[in-house]
Order: sequence, then C-alpha cells, then structure tokens
Amino acid sequence: MSQETLADAAHVSSGYLSKLERGLYKSPSFEVLSRIARALGLQTIELYRAAGIEHLLDSIDPKLEPLMETFTPKLEDLPKRDRDLILSEIHRVFREEEEGR
Repeated sequence: MSQETLADAAHVSSGYLSKLERGLYKSPSFEVLSRIARALGLQTIELYRAAGIEHLLDSIDPKLEPLMETFTPKLEDLPKRDRDLILSEIHRVFREEEEGR
C-alpha cells in the first residue's frame, strides 16, 4: 500500500505519515494510530507492537480499549477538538465508574 493510499484511508496527511515513519513523532495519539491500524487491517495494539511503541499503551486502560475502538470510527467526521473532548469524557466517566463514584 502506498503512503498516499494509507493516508487517505486513515484520514491523515501523507506528510504526517512520513514524519511518523521517520520517528519524528514520539507519542502519536491513540486515535490516529487506531485509524492507521484500521486502514491496514490490524488491531491497534498490533500496530503499537509492530512499531515498537507498545510502552505507550501503559497510559491506555486495556479494559477501555475495545470501547474506544468502537467509538473512534464513529467520530471521524467530527472536528479534532470535538473528538478529543468526547474521547476524554469517555475516559473520565470510565475512571469514575472504576473508582466507584
């Protein structure tokens, strides 16, 4: 798959993909990597492992990942600010539930 084809399928710029491939982004967002993984036909965790950045998954709650994988594609058409707000709210609600609030 060409970089342009992957960029189109993942809704990112080819410039972003190029910089990501060259290691210029040390902590790419879970949302972007999820879109790239989907475009490649992979689960997000597989992409993290293949890229050698599975250590970044430490900040992601494994119980929440399947839920986030479900919501991320449905939010793609929203502006980034709105997506980030919704995803952070999902994280907050999940944390509160875990704490028994």
